[in-house]
Amino acid sequence: MRRPIAPGAALALLLGLGACASLPESGPRTGAVLQASGYRLVRLDMTTPNPPPAPAPAQGFAALPPARPPGRLAPGDEVRITLWEANPTGQTLLAPPALQTSLRVGAGGDLALPYLGVLHVAGESALSLSRRITANFAAQGHQIQASVLDATPTADNVVLAGDAAKPGLYPLAGSLTLSALIAEGGGARGTADETLVRLRRGTGTAELPLATLLADGTDDIPLSPGDEVTLLPRRLQFYAFGAVNHPGLFPYDAPQLSLLTALAEVAGLQDSLAAPRGVFLYRPGAARIVYQLDLSDPASFFTASRFTLHPGDVLYVSDAPVADAAKILSAITGLGSMAAVPRNFGAPY
Repeated sequence: MRRPIAPGAALALLLGLGACASLPESGPRTGAVLQASGYRLVRLDMTTPNPPPAPAPAQGFAALPPARPPGRLAPGDEVRITLWEANPTGQTLLAPPALQTSLRVGAGGDLALPYLGVLHVAGESALSLSRRITANFAAQGHQIQASVLDATPTADNVVLAGDAAKPGLYPLAGSLTLSALIAEGGGARGTADETLVRLRRGTGTAELPLATLLADGTDDIPLSPGDEVTLLPRRLQFYAFGAVNHPGLFPYDAPQLSLLTALAEVAGLQDSLAAPRGVFLYRPGAARIVYQLDLSDPASFFTASRFTLHPGDVLYVSDAPVADAAKILSAITGLGSMAAVPRNFGAPY
């Protein structure tokens, strides 16, 4: 049977190995993060101003073209025109039983008709257009009558698609708003915070979180014939790496998450590895900011409770210098606990 290694010999051995070998690490040490360049370092305390909330992933719906009332023609609509000519002799100049043609309203809202030229029809009802065509043909035939039908499948309907409970084509009756359509479609499959509402109207598209739409009535706009509403999963997340008990990817499933909540989500720091001063929050983006939280400060939990995470933030906790001793002792003696190791060998971390 092997004799156990004496503590003094183990200490000398681990110090020698620490000097000549590179130990596995999950990321940079505290000093490396504090001294590196390429980002702005902000030390968190109770005087640090809380950054503004993360911007919404999309703009509101105010920039979209205004809604048109149901029963009105719009650019892109397919118009089916039927012409009849009454003739006392029983003969007609039009093909029996009538002359039919299908035309599409142009991008500018115009319709080109033989003999009549270009008519601006956007915003006009099919009945009004049929009367106008009949009046224009009055001088060119014997009691020519016109019938106009808007043959566009979504002419007086709206489309609800995506992550809705009951997606489909819905008739546009009266002033139907976005929230009313979503409610009629059974709501979103996910929560309001996890759902993004995309509205496409003509050539314009805008998006907004469902939670924002429901909280702020200014974006709950009336729908327009032909609108397409799509509910999309809004997967917001934050990341955790380093000396935390549960590193990984975590859902950002609330309107706001504090740094304290994030630390609780990862079950806190690893006692045997983490440097209390080495709690960092990386904020990607143009600003490139790294926030440092010193958990050795008794007031740090108050600071963490008022500091807000943004979706996409990276929580990283660096190893303490004593972690090297734990790794070496574990490899040599099989000890997995720090109980046999001095807490920091005098290292200020």
